[in-house]
Amino acid sequence: MPDLDAVADDHGRFMRRCLDLARVARELGNTPVGSVVVLDGTIIGEGIEALPNGTSIIGHAEALACQAALDATGRRDLAGATLYTTAEPCFLCGYAIRQLRIGLVVYGKETPIIGAVTSIHPILTDPHLDAWRPAPAVIGGVMREECERLKAQAFEGQPPFKGTS
Repeated sequence: MPDLDAVADDHGRFMRRCLDLARVARELGNTPVGSVVVLDGTIIGEGIEALPNGTSIIGHAEALACQAALDATGRRDLAGATLYTTAEPCFLCGYAIRQLRIGLVVYGKETPIIGAVTSIHPILTDPHLDAWRPAPAVIGGVMREECERLKAQAFEGQPPFKGTS
């Protein structure tokens, strides 16, 4: 059985890196989301949210971290890897995560309107979608308060954007 304290320490360490990346995204005028892909205890890919100021329609931190991991390793999938991200992955990223065979997803804050876990369309965890690939294990709420605070600070003084979480 794994040492649960060591596992929790790893989750905290990698989520802190995600928070650092999210701050970079915020400084660039983008939504504060940061993600890392970890394999065998080593970060193999990082991504910062590149929206709304980026030029790619898929400029989500999770997708960019996964692409960086694929590029760094030369692999065609990320089986056995863990994706850490400050926000629950959206539908688009949820599909990619399943296709890439990521084994574990660890996120900070929920995004219940567009989230691939907590919304009414949980495509990341829905067992009926196994034809896409098996669902990864998911751990939500890691450093939730810090992730929520960072997002709230980024949008302080701005009117709420209807339809987002």
